[in-house]
Formats: sequence, structure tokens, C-alpha cells
Amino acid sequence: MLAKNAFPTAFPICGVTQPDPRADNAQRRVCVAEGRVMIDRKVEGVAMRLGLPCSAYRGVVLALAGAPDNPRFIIRLDHADPELSVVLAETADGDDIVALWCQLADQTGVPRLLEREAGVLEAMEARIGQVTVGPVLVMRRRGAVALRRRPRFLTRRRMGERRLMKHVVCEQVLSAPR
Repeated sequence: MLAKNAFPTAFPICGVTQPDPRADNAQRRVCVAEGRVMIDRKVEGVAMRLGLPCSAYRGVVLALAGAPDNPRFIIRLDHADPELSVVLAETADGDDIVALWCQLADQTGVPRLLEREAGVLEAMEARIGQVTVGPVLVMRRRGAVALRRRPRFLTRRRMGERRLMKHVVCEQVLSAPR
């Protein structure tokens, strides 16, 4: 587990030991890097390495644990099989925990989930597969390209350039009375 108040700033998160009740010496090593989660452990003397893509996980969960007077924040990659869930960070300081939660969700490419009650996960954004569903952005014609372009119905008539116009000298005023 990560030490209290020690946040990983970026991936990879490697060599982190976590408790594992089925493993020998009740420990496992976890490495999260390059879109994969590698779990190393020994069970009854047999060394095992399990590699899963981050997309196999349901999401990055922010959970609150501990007593109300002494809360602990836990960020974990949640899997349908609880043995494959991985704790990414754990701290008692709640100042930068939301920023770290969002950063880890962006880096792994899985949705952000919030655990208000034990076992009940709530999605923070609507998703369809890997695509986040949100409000539609309307394209507006405010860019510099649109300002330099003439409207479609005026493209047939080009504006003349003043330097190319012929200068005609007329000695008689045509609008003068006769």
C-alpha cells in the first residue's frame, strides 16, 4: 500500500505490495503501467503472474472508510472478482484526492465510480462503451477561417482591387448643366 499522504503523480505504479489472504505470506505485488495491471503472488509455493488490461476493470472507485472522526479515502481499480481489485492510493488527507481520482481514471481509460455505501457503486458520468456521453457541442461559425470567407452567393462576384482599376481622366463634368 502507498504510505499516507504519498500520492503517485503519474503511471507507472509498480512494486506496490498489497494484502492478499490466499497468497503465501499474505502479500502480492502489483504493477499498473501502459494500460495493463500485473499481479504477482505465490500460492502454495507456485509463483503466479496475472496480467489484465485496464479495460477489464469496471472503473476507478473513490471510497470512504474508517470512523467519521478519522476518515480514510481509498482509490481502487474495481473488478467484478474482488480478488482482482487493486488499491491505487489510500490516505487520510482529502485535499487532492478528487484530482488524483480523476487523473487515475483518465490514465487508465475506465470510468470514475463513487462508493457511498459498501458495495454500491455510482457512476459519475454516463458512458456507452469507451465513449463518454455528454451535451452535444454545436459548431459555430466564429473561427478565423469563416471570417475570411465570402458568403456562398457572393462568390460569383469578386470584389475588384483598387490598384488594378483604370484611372479615367475626363475634362468635362458630365453632370454639369448644359
